Amino acid sequence: MRRAAIALVVVAAVAVAALAWRYRTHSASGREVVPGSQQEARPGQAAVEPAAAHPETTPRGDVSIDPRRQQLLGVRTVTVSRSPMPQTIRATGLVAYDETRLTDVNLKVEGWVRDLFVDFTGQPVTKGQPLFTVYSPDILSTESEYLLALKTRDQLQQSQLPEVRQRADDLVASARRRLALWDVSAEDMRTLDQRREPQPVVTVRSPIAGFILEKQIARGAHVTPGQTLYRIADVAVVWVEAAIYEQDLSLVRIGSEATVTVDAYPGESFTGRASYMYPAVDPQTRTIKMRFALANRSARLKPGMFVHVDIRAPGSDGLSVPSDAVVDTGTEQTVFVSLGDGYFAPRRVKIGRRSSERTQVLEGLNDGDQVAAGAMFLLDSESQLRAAVQGYAAAPPTSGTPAPARTEIAITLKTQPDPAKAGENQFEVTVADAAGMAVADAQVIVQFLMPAMPAMSMPAMRSEVKLAPAGGGLYRGTGEILTAGRWDVTVSVEKGGRRIGVRTLTMAAR
Repeated sequence: MRRAAIALVVVAAVAVAALAWRYRTHSASGREVVPGSQQEARPGQAAVEPAAAHPETTPRGDVSIDPRRQQLLGVRTVTVSRSPMPQTIRATGLVAYDETRLTDVNLKVEGWVRDLFVDFTGQPVTKGQPLFTVYSPDILSTESEYLLALKTRDQLQQSQLPEVRQRADDLVASARRRLALWDVSAEDMRTLDQRREPQPVVTVRSPIAGFILEKQIARGAHVTPGQTLYRIADVAVVWVEAAIYEQDLSLVRIGSEATVTVDAYPGESFTGRASYMYPAVDPQTRTIKMRFALANRSARLKPGMFVHVDIRAPGSDGLSVPSDAVVDTGTEQTVFVSLGDGYFAPRRVKIGRRSSERTQVLEGLNDGDQVAAGAMFLLDSESQLRAAVQGYAAAPPTSGTPAPARTEIAITLKTQPDPAKAGENQFEVTVADAAGMAVADAQVIVQFLMPAMPAMSMPAMRSEVKLAPAGGGLYRGTGEILTAGRWDVTVSVEKGGRRIGVRTLTMAAR
């Protein structure tokens, strides 16, 4: 028996701790609820009409948080303001080669590779740097023809016939042009002119500065016309291809400026402008690629690098709130409007553009409204719980039953002992109308609810106590609180078959 008692105490203690965290934003004082309304009415204030019903809207109720708890939870009150909305589109991307700066190295004649000067992929090269030498029978034969044409031209320089001299010049030019079309370099041509004898091999040089991207050549290899031997990439300029979401397409355009940052270089940034937008959206990610051209200082940006892209877009004025003031479930967006005295009422809004700090509000708020920001998860959880408790305590009237009149009454609940304990307690409720006059001959019911806690395999617990009139607007009765912990309490007052007032509050039982 003793072990069972100890186990029960431990379970009760855990339940109290869990509920204390879950309901920390409940107010111990409670507020009056007008039947048929989803919002509680503050003393001295007319009840607030509920928003138009939306089938997909999550039920939420008002929440009250005293200033001390607001400070502990990090809840702050901010003002809805009209200000320029920063328009920075943040995207991720990859560094890629500039395809317009890729060059293939190949031959226009058949030959065999003799010497290989650039012999591995990734090797940097400069423009005009020797890559390899090649022996080509076609080039060697044309060199011989060129030298013979030179010799003939020299011999015919003293000819008295102009057409003969012209013919000799044409033969030299034709052979020289053929060698040039076969990419024999100017340096090799100068050597040929000076030595006046055919060169068994010619040197193939790099047409650009860059890095060897591909290498398909080896010493002694037989090469054919058009065969790709090297692919060289000029990385003085690179591309960044960023993934832009569909909803941001209206804010970006060709020429938009962007700042690119890379994890490899903290504190550094690169700038570029949009040069191209791909014509189709990726059906998997719902993004479209946008290309930015960036000058690549000292080849620091490496193709394949992951980058962060901030695109500056034109800003617009509008109402906005801090981003942590909006509860966004995907199907609906809600803010909690301050009603004063620590009361917050949920209000559905329509949002527009977002930034890391601000969210634009298109509908639902006015300039100067006060809203809650920070700890919105706890605030929203409490609001939904409040709505669930009110729905349990005040079921909607059946079809054909007229809605109760809107009256403001004051309901006060006391327990003996105070605070209440698990087990039997005495309950006392005082009911007065808006003028402070006692409400007699009413039916008063006190209902208790402790929501289920699936994580602890604890079902929901409910109980209720009917109080008897004791005169002068006072009602008393005895009832049992099933277990220690924090309970949601609903006091319902009915008179003449109609509910005239409801008060919800929380109670911690020892």
